[in-house]
Amino acid sequence: MSHDDPDRSKSSRAGTRRLIEQTPKALAGLAAISGVAYLAGSIYTKAYFSEFGASWILEEVPAATYFSQSWVPLLLMLYFGYLATTNLAMIGSQDDVTAGFQFKFSVALVRYGSWFVFALLVITPLLSTFGYVMSAIVLSIIGVVAILLLFSSALELLVVRFNTKGRLIDLSMTYIAFAVITAGLYVVPAQLGLNWARIDKQPTSSLLIVYLHSDAEKEYRLLFSVGERLYVFPAKFEGAYPPVQAAAIANVGFVPPER
Repeated sequence: MSHDDPDRSKSSRAGTRRLIEQTPKALAGLAAISGVAYLAGSIYTKAYFSEFGASWILEEVPAATYFSQSWVPLLLMLYFGYLATTNLAMIGSQDDVTAGFQFKFSVALVRYGSWFVFALLVITPLLSTFGYVMSAIVLSIIGVVAILLLFSSALELLVVRFNTKGRLIDLSMTYIAFAVITAGLYVVPAQLGLNWARIDKQPTSSLLIVYLHSDAEKEYRLLFSVGERLYVFPAKFEGAYPPVQAAAIANVGFVPPER
């Protein structure tokens, strides 16, 4: 047996022990993030259907739909959270944690990123109010990424502060960051849902065109489906809200009927 074998075995056991210690934290974080994803998805879905004047559809929306509306933020939060927690788990020295580039970058991001996200949360609804739909959507998407970066950085500072003995780290901006993130978790998905609904109501909407056997003279657009029911609205309508109606899937065709 070579001299390196005992060291390699000891290192392997240490790595396994570290992984076991981090698993409960990872599971707790995953549960918390899943809850946030569900909340964001529900806010997006409610804002989307409200813009169609069809909030009554929410009674039929399954819980899985809320998650499907927020899978991209969920994956990004997991990714950045993984980077932050893995970095902290692998570094054993206090000086290495606070002197590293990643920690300094996180401090700068929390200090200045909070105000950047706050500005986005103010500008986006203003653009939406004045009818700049695409600009509001672009800023909302930027806001999603900014919130995720801010969240991972603030989390890193918080973990370092309570796991580093004898070193004081100012958490005042971290608390402000979490307050901004909390507001963003409502404003950003609500604005995304509202403005995507406005695009889907336009004649150039990308929603699927369908035809009702009971009203073959009109083109309809498919808004939502659940089980054997489809929710459709006329492709051309008057007023602010289209007349959304439920239709059995047997009454819906996807090709133009023969005249």
